[in-house]
Formats: sequence, structure tokens, C-alpha cells
Amino acid sequence: MEENSNIKRYNFLKVEIEYYFLFILTLILSIIGLVMVSSASMSVGERYFGDPYWFIRRQVIWWVISFGFFILASKINYNIYRKFSNLIILILIGLLALVVIPGFGVEVGGSRRWLDLWFFNIQPSEFVKIAIVIFFCDNLERKYRYGRLFKNLIFPSFFVLFVITILIFFEPDLGAVVIIWLVAFVVMFAGEVRIKHLFGLGLMGLIVTVSYLFMEEYRRERLFAFINRTAESEGVNFQSYQALVALGSGNLTGVGLGNSIQKYSYLPEAHTDFIFAIIGEELGLVGTLIVVVLFILLMYFGVRVCIKARDYFSRVMAAGLISIIIIPAIINIFVVVGLSPVTGLTLPFISSGGSSLFVNMIAVGILLNISRRNTLSGVINNDREQLK
Repeated sequence: MEENSNIKRYNFLKVEIEYYFLFILTLILSIIGLVMVSSASMSVGERYFGDPYWFIRRQVIWWVISFGFFILASKINYNIYRKFSNLIILILIGLLALVVIPGFGVEVGGSRRWLDLWFFNIQPSEFVKIAIVIFFCDNLERKYRYGRLFKNLIFPSFFVLFVITILIFFEPDLGAVVIIWLVAFVVMFAGEVRIKHLFGLGLMGLIVTVSYLFMEEYRRERLFAFINRTAESEGVNFQSYQALVALGSGNLTGVGLGNSIQKYSYLPEAHTDFIFAIIGEELGLVGTLIVVVLFILLMYFGVRVCIKARDYFSRVMAAGLISIIIIPAIINIFVVVGLSPVTGLTLPFISSGGSSLFVNMIAVGILLNISRRNTLSGVINNDREQLK
């Protein structure tokens, strides 16, 4: 009865500082995303759909939907996900399989990554990121945590990861595979998987990824173009070159919001993969640094939630969820500034794309719930001590 009364007395004002900052930072980043998509996508919408507001409307609709699920995810007890981890991963594997089937999958730019749901399209590889975190956390706790046997890590965790990898390779989407593998390794590291097991799986994953990288000529060209900086700016290095032009044009304070020149067909994917370059052009070094600092703060408070977690499952899950956002952000920014080959990854919260925004909002929503539950557990434990 005493615990029930404590739960009833628990309210929003009792949450810790991580909750507030994660909530506010997510809102700021997503609002920046709405503003920048509005600025970067108008010329693309006019050119392809005859409507300059086509991408803006879609992004606003996705933001409203995502925000609703963001609040919902912050309220639902995160422990419920482990009960359905197998079902969730099976559903996502099924959706990935449907993507590669003509008639179900939507092909854009030579890649079949989206699933046609009549009213809108979704990208299952984005949803797999959260599914793999939940699935790995559940299996690590139930099958690996105590025995630490390699076979318990391989089956079913790594086996499922391998199946997902093959399905995404068929799309193809090498960037998504890299992110999913890196997120899985963050989860395993946080889950105290033995270093020799991590090394063995990492070596296996590296061999598979590199082999796949060299199977297609355009992937080899991207890699060699990144290594060979003297390659022509009008060829494989075109996007990277134009991104650097955009960043350089912005100088310290930018040319002004909406005044980008590069977004007018000079920089491909200006509203998605290379939106960070448009931020640099329109808002200058100041704007890009603000975005970078916001992501650093998001990572910092996400890690604090992980450190303060009161059980194994929530600690490992928090680590995986924050990595879903931070790893793509780092890679995307590195690509734009020329420190990484072009990967096709979007900038979380900011780039145009409904599935990505939805998944990132859900990830932070679950982090908020973990933070709330950590605080509630502390309140109940303190009251128990007082009763003694």
C-alpha cells in the first residue's frame, strides 16, 4: 500500500535533470529540422512535384505523429518491450523481406528501401534499429549475462543480425547496415560482452561489410574517391565538393536563412543527406556549431541516463537507444565536412524523412521513460529505507 501511494504521489516535477534536457534538446533539434527542411526542400518540391511545399507538409505531418508517439513512449513502461522482443524483430524481418519484392517495395534512386503502405511510405531499416536494441538487450540478459557463452551470443542474437544484414544488402543500403552493426556493438559493450567475443564478431562483420563494399563498382568508386582527394570535382566527388562549397560560402554567420544557392540543384540531396551543409551555408559556422553542441548535449544526458540505470536491461537499452541517434549524426557530419566517404545517411531529427524522425523520437521517448522509472525506483527505495 505504501508503494502504491508513492507511485500516485510521483509526478512530472520529480524527474531528474536528464529528463528535462533530453525533452528540450529533442524539441529544439526537431524544430530546427522543420525550419531547415522548409528552407532546403522548396526548390526540390517545385522541380519534382510542382509544389514547393510538398516536402514541408510531409515533414510537419510526420513531426506531429512522431511527437504524439514520443510522448506515448515516455509514458509506457519500457519493461513491456522485452515481452514482445521476438515478435517485434520477426515483424521487422518480414517487412524487410517485403521491401525487396516488386510491388511492395518503392524504388528511389536505384535503391528499394521503402515499403508502400498506400497512404504513405515507411523505411523498415530505420525501425530495425530500435527492434535490434530491444532484441539484443532481452537476449543478453536472459541467455548471455550469467553464463557468458559464445554460443548464447551467436544464437539467436547474431544469427538475427546476420539475417537482417542480408535483407538490407538486397535493398541495397550499406549505410543502414553499418549503423545497425555499430549500434549492436554498443549494446554488447554496455552489456559486458567479453572482449574476445566482441573482437570475433567484429572481425566477422568487417569481412562481410568490406566484401559487400567491393561487390559494386559505385561503392568502390566512392571509397577510392574519398582516399584520392585529387579526383575530379565533377565526378564521384561532386557531392562532397559541393558540400564544402556550401560550408565555405557560409563563413561565420551564413548568407541568411533561405538564401542558400547550393540547394538550387548544385548540391544533390540538400534536404536529406547534406542538409548540414545547407545549415553551414545559411547559418554559417555559428549555426553548425550550435547543431553539433546540441547533439553533444543529447549524448551527454543520454549517457547519464545509462549510468544511472538501476538494472541491467535499462542500462544496456539506454546505451543502445542513444547510439541510434549519435552514431548516424557523427557519420553524417563527417561526410559533409569531408572526413568520411559518402554513405547516404541522414542527420537525425533534421534531415527530411518521416521514418527517421519517427524512430529517433521514439528512441528518446523510451529514454525519458527509463529516466522516469529510475527516479521512481529511487523514491520507492528511499521510502523503504525510512520505513525500516
